[in-house]
This record gives sequence, structure tokens and C-alpha cells, in this order.
Amino acid sequence: MKQLLIEESMPALKSPYLADFKQQVQLASSLPSRLDGCPENDWQECVCWYLNYLMTHERVQEAAQIIDDAVNDDTLYTYPLITHAWVWLVRMTIYIKGGDKSAALSAAENSLRVLVQVTNKRHVDFLAILASLLYNLAIIHHENGENTRAVKELTKAQKIFERLVKRDEHRFSPMMLYSIEASTTIFKSRAKQMSIFEHYQSNTALYTTMLSEGGAKARTALANLVESLKKEGDLMLIMGNPRNAAKFYTKALRYQKKASRTMGHKELVLSIGLAKALIRLANRRDAAEQLLNSLLPLAQRINAKDEIAEIEQLLNNKNKNINIMALLKGLS
Repeated sequence: MKQLLIEESMPALKSPYLADFKQQVQLASSLPSRLDGCPENDWQECVCWYLNYLMTHERVQEAAQIIDDAVNDDTLYTYPLITHAWVWLVRMTIYIKGGDKSAALSAAENSLRVLVQVTNKRHVDFLAILASLLYNLAIIHHENGENTRAVKELTKAQKIFERLVKRDEHRFSPMMLYSIEASTTIFKSRAKQMSIFEHYQSNTALYTTMLSEGGAKARTALANLVESLKKEGDLMLIMGNPRNAAKFYTKALRYQKKASRTMGHKELVLSIGLAKALIRLANRRDAAEQLLNSLLPLAQRINAKDEIAEIEQLLNNKNKNINIMALLKGLS
């Protein structure tokens, strides 16, 4: 599973001091001093923005120190409930990165104790933190071997992210895709995996923002999902399950078409994988041959030498296998 994206869960910040604070951050190597006249609530928003800044710049230990200092001097407990809960979510994520699952669970408990006190439980910021907590909990419980719990947590997270995408597609599409990709890790049932991929693939609204300008995170998340599906297809082939392999390659290709409208090297590799699966299914061998023949001009056009050789070998082997089966049949 991919690490949680912190920025997507960060509560909306509205402080008029943020612009000046961001300028100070560009000049300072650490947390800038509190701006003159900046009220407590505004300063807390500045600190939250800075925590997100540190996390997105991989300065994790600095973020952890700021949070720990706020806990030790009791200043964290003066934060608004939503921001307070989010800070504990950040600390949980840092503990997961550091491999301290016990401390991560304690941070999750602290965050949830704060969330319980929030009155507006339908607010976007509340739901974003809750879904992110569930995603993190799924990571921990999966790594602890508690897969039944992980499945329940991931399923709940997916449903909340699906709701959030409908309210703010640009903000939540990346984490929605992360949670879908996690299905390849958390869900052991291939049927359940296929059901999840089919459900979210049909939700075409999910993809409109990520394919437009400014959707780089979601495009990266979609690329990760395609790669995970490909790996599942590869694994199914190795395990001798071409039928499931074909399903995974087909899903990967359909998702890939959301990211690219042209046929390139990635589409070629996925299509060859699909052909390798189909060629092992007695009733799909003709379809496999047709697919391989249609892929050869693409491979030649983009000068994919390894793939050209693989396609030609697959076609040659198919013909040999047909001849062998015909000869064996004649001897029986």
C-alpha cells in the first residue's frame, strides 16, 4: 500500500497571515517565529500548513518534533478539534513510516477521541480525516496479519473517499485511487478485487479532474494502480491461472486508457500480457493470435525490439503447438 497523502486530508486553512508566513518559510530553514499580531488560531493554521510543507518535502523528523513539542507543552490541546485531530493523523503517519505500529495505533486513538467531539460529522474535513485514519489503520492491521480488520477498514475508507470525490474531485481523486490500488494488497479474494475495480472504473466522474491540468498527483496514482494490476496479472500467469491473469490485464488496459488516449509502450506491454494469458485458454487462442498480429505494427512503429521478438515468438509457438496437437491427435 502507498503511504497516505497528507495534504489531501489537511483541513481548509483560511488565515490571512498564511501568505506572509509562507514567504517567511522560504527564507527560514526551520519554523519561523510567530508573526507580529498573529492571533492564536491563525498561528495554529500556520503551523498546520508548515507540518504539511515538511511532510511533502520529506522532512519527517522535523514534523514529528513540532508535534511532540506541542503535545509536551499542552499547546496542541488548544487547537480547534478538526485541526487537532489532523495533527494526530500526521503523527500516526510518521510512526507508520518509522515502523512503530504500536505508537501509530496510539496516535490513531488520540485522533479518534478528538473526532468524536466534533459535532458536524458530515463536513468534508471531518470525513477526509476519518477516511485517512481508516486507510492508515488498514496498513497497520494488514502488516500485523489482521487482514479481516484491514479489509473492513479499507472498504470503509473507499466508500468515504468515493463520497468525497463527488464533493471535491480535484482534492480527493489521488487518495481515492490509492485506496483502490490497495485492494490488490488487502483483498485476498480475486472476485472481490474484480468487483472493486469494476465499481470504480464505471465511476467515470472520478477521472475527469486528474486528466486535466493540475491533476498530476491523480495521474501518478492512476499509473501506480495500472502497475499494480499488471503485477497481479504477471503473478497469475506465473501461478498458472491465465483466466484471472486476463482479467487483471484487461482492467489495467482499461484504466490505462483513462490516462492516455494513444497506444504506446505501456499499452503494448499490457496487451502482450493479455495475449499471453488468452493464448493459454483453449477457447481464446484465436483472439490471442488476432491481438498479437494487431500489436506487431505498433511494436515496429515505436521500435520496441524486445516486444517485437516476444510477439513473433508467441505467434511461432502457437503455430507449433497447433501442429503438435494435430500430430498427436493423428496418432491416437
